Amino acid sequence: MGYIFVVIALLAGSTKGYFGKRISGIVSTHRQSVLVNAVRMLICVFISAGMIALEGLQSGVLLDGAAWWTGALAGVTVSVFMVTWLLSVRQGAFMLISVAQMFGVVVTLVCSRIVFQSPILPRQIIAVGILIVAVLIMGSYSAALKGGLGWSAVILLLLCGVSSGLYDFSLKLFTHYSASSISALNLISYVIAAIALGIVFLIPTGEERFEVKPLLRATWLPLIIMSACLFLNSYFKALANNYFTPVQLYPIYQAGGLILSALMAAVFFKEKITPRCMIGMVLAFAAIILLK
Repeated sequence: MGYIFVVIALLAGSTKGYFGKRISGIVSTHRQSVLVNAVRMLICVFISAGMIALEGLQSGVLLDGAAWWTGALAGVTVSVFMVTWLLSVRQGAFMLISVAQMFGVVVTLVCSRIVFQSPILPRQIIAVGILIVAVLIMGSYSAALKGGLGWSAVILLLLCGVSSGLYDFSLKLFTHYSASSISALNLISYVIAAIALGIVFLIPTGEERFEVKPLLRATWLPLIIMSACLFLNSYFKALANNYFTPVQLYPIYQAGGLILSALMAAVFFKEKITPRCMIGMVLAFAAIILLK
């Protein structure tokens, strides 16, 4: 069953990525990115509330303290990930973002070592080095397609990878410490994410003002689809945590995601799979194998 949950999570995540890429062509500023993701979180709140209603509140969603603090961590980290991902995908090739996001595995492994005393083997340290080389190669591949990356883009990529890893680790913390249902975690994390993004949106910035209604009219359908896929992705990934250790799950998940991202980039976004890209992907796969 664990592998079935991983496959469902991967398909939902890839669908979410496809529509996220589409929205990135509409969103042009940090503030617009924050707004569309805040709306997406609100939609996810209703989806999660509906799931809890179907479950009949049997999990005691409001009584489990572990669900609250792991949900808070998930909410904050998913907020950072969504904004940085959407802004990153505007500036670099889709495959670069997918490979760079794999640094989340490193974050998850380190956190698992600290909290659960999961061992980090020498070959896994080597794998991190290989992963760094893969990201550098994919960076040059992205530069050939989209132009060079500035420091702001590099920082966005790092934040995207780190926040992705912390979000995945929050799911592991939840399955380890909480007796509530996964729907409870989703509801809490989405509420916190919506509030956090809403507060950030209301903070005055130096960015040019924009009309909210035209932006939402142009993005409402992709946002609904992305919200449903985000819920399915996190729901089934959390279920898979019950069948795999972090060292097993996240390399498997990232490997599958990399394959789907490559197919999506080539078929839908017309990003040519060049020899340089293939080398970067092969190194990324090698890193995944060593990490596992």
